[in-house]
Amino acid sequence: MYQNGPPHYNPYNANQQYYYNQQSQSTPPPFQPQQASNQNNKKKPQLSPNTLAVVTALLTNALTVQSVLIDKDKTIQVLLEGSLHAPKKSELDILIDQVRDVPVGDFINSLLNQEK
Repeated sequence: MYQNGPPHYNPYNANQQYYYNQQSQSTPPPFQPQQASNQNNKKKPQLSPNTLAVVTALLTNALTVQSVLIDKDKTIQVLLEGSLHAPKKSELDILIDQVRDVPVGDFINSLLNQEK
C-alpha cells in the first residue's frame, strides 16, 4: 500500500497498524559496502569557462564577495562585486615604479645629497 511508509502514524487506522507490524517483523538486509570502482569510472568535474573565470577573478582579487545569503530552502546566493576598469596609477605609483630597481643605499645617498 505504501512504498515508503505512511506519512504519519494513525493508531485508529487498522491498515496502517498492519503495515507497521509487518515492517517491524522483517529484518533489514545486511550492509554490503560497494566495491571500489576503477579510477576511470569516476566522473571528473566539468568546469565551464564561466566558472573558471569567476574562480580566477576571486583568486586575483578582481572580484570580492559582497554578501552571502542563505534562504529557508537552504539555497545559497553569493553576491560578487568587482570592476572591469583598470586602476589608474597615481604619480606616487609611477615614481615608485621608476625607483624600484635602484639599490636602497644609492637612493638614500641621493636623498642626503639633495639636502646639502
